[in-house]
Amino acid sequence: MQKGTFPLTTSLRVTYMRLVVLGFFFLCFSLLTETPDSVSISTVNHRGPMIEGQQYELQCDVHDVAPVQNLTVRWYKNQTLLHQTTFTDTIETPVNKNVTLLIRPDRADIGAQYWCEAELDLGAEGPQPPPKNSSTPLSITVHYKPIINETKLPSVVRVFRGYPDVLVCEADGNPKPTISWSLGTNGTEHNIYSEKLNITESTPENVYCIANNSVGNTTRHVKVSIQEDYLPLIAGLIAVIVAFISVIFIFIFLIYYKTAKMGHYNLKNAKPSAQNGNIAQNGKHNTFPMKKLSQSSILA
Repeated sequence: MQKGTFPLTTSLRVTYMRLVVLGFFFLCFSLLTETPDSVSISTVNHRGPMIEGQQYELQCDVHDVAPVQNLTVRWYKNQTLLHQTTFTDTIETPVNKNVTLLIRPDRADIGAQYWCEAELDLGAEGPQPPPKNSSTPLSITVHYKPIINETKLPSVVRVFRGYPDVLVCEADGNPKPTISWSLGTNGTEHNIYSEKLNITESTPENVYCIANNSVGNTTRHVKVSIQEDYLPLIAGLIAVIVAFISVIFIFIFLIYYKTAKMGHYNLKNAKPSAQNGNIAQNGKHNTFPMKKLSQSSILA
């Protein structure tokens, strides 16, 4: 044994060999595996806003990943998992992979964010948790044709003659629609560019609200029915009846008042009193003084 050295025991030799093997394993592992270098998302053959109801293709690009059979690519809309893709390739060297997703957006998807995630799962011997790399979210804009609010604009509108009314046409669309009115039987006689339309007796029976944007247009037909206003006639009739009843009431009241003021005497079965010539009232002793009238007083 040389000076300055110390003997390796059996346990130390075993530990040393394990470290060498483990280091060699991790060296080989690092040479054979490659976590996703970058992940990106894009639309295929399209730029700008999407149209509601049409189909579009999104593409997720994963760069420099190995081994690809351990790769999983997941698609998300906001935080909802839409789809995932795995691979069966046995290529050991780093490769690029492209994964696509077909979508058919609607107006509820305005502002939605699509993104993809690449995960390399090497099993129990690999890093835990498995390494992941995500793309930058892709926000989409959806354009759709106008929809007219039929609740605020019924198909039949009744208007009383002499009382103008206002129709309001509201529509939802992206881009924001322009509103116009067409007046006449065929809807092309006269155009008014406004959300509101004043209805008078001269308004045609058929009017049309048209909401238009770059995607399309929507038309709402409204029938205007002019109604006669019988309220003034009814009010006048009621006033006449009230006046007639009032006159009758006043007439009856005057008759009753005149009768009550003049008094009423019942001389039936009247008998003169023996003492003073008064008339007895129904056999009672109460008497009323009576004055004898001369012939001239009666003729007067």
